[in-house]
Amino acid sequence: MARQEINLGIVPGDKKGDKLRLGGQKINENFTELYDFLTIQQASPVIAAYHLITYEESNQLTGIHVIIPPPGEGFVTELVSMVARVTPMGPPVGGLQVNPDQTLNVSTDGDAQTRDWGFFPRDFIMSQSQAIQRMTPVFSTQIFVNTPVYVCLSGNENPQSGSSQIEFYYLYRTIDTTGNGAPGGGVAAPAQAVHSFINQGMVTVLHNLHKYPTVLALDTTGRELMAEITHESTDQVSIRLNPAASGKIIIS
Repeated sequence: MARQEINLGIVPGDKKGDKLRLGGQKINENFTELYDFLTIQQASPVIAAYHLITYEESNQLTGIHVIIPPPGEGFVTELVSMVARVTPMGPPVGGLQVNPDQTLNVSTDGDAQTRDWGFFPRDFIMSQSQAIQRMTPVFSTQIFVNTPVYVCLSGNENPQSGSSQIEFYYLYRTIDTTGNGAPGGGVAAPAQAVHSFINQGMVTVLHNLHKYPTVLALDTTGRELMAEITHESTDQVSIRLNPAASGKIIIS
């Protein structure tokens, strides 16, 4: 559900705003959604993890480096934060050299151009001395399909030269969405679902939100797509795109 605003009218006493009962209803529904979301956050323990890309692997950054394995059906993965440390190889090899527009993207859909979660900038990748960088977030996402989270160099071109060791330190949580009370706490449904797609004209998403949600379709650059939305049920939605596109569906 999108945030609901109370219509205050144009000037005091013009009787064009929401009635008191309707305004109170909007307040209650906003708070209900907020508390449900906070319950999800507090019910699941945060997991600290680590991933290393070695000096040898850094020459193949367009390959998929899995950061978080698939959590399994019925579970939401939420990336809380990620920090990376790059250590370039000493002279004469030096640090990585990449093209001017390349970034190291944190994604889930197999498309090197997509920044589902965030990215690390070119200047950090090319550091000539040890450097630490926090991930630049793009979307606050919760991925509940059985999909890994990975890092991948954009542009489909590996570094031109150099070598660096890249270490990732991150926090994430998995949330039980089955309502069965699995370890870490359980809730009836996630507050938001995000589904990535590649060159598709029809996308069907089983979101399990138990309602008719708000649906937003974005392309890989973050621009909103014109879409025909059909709610098949309170747990599934179909999105028709013309022409076909790549990007993500945000359902809340």
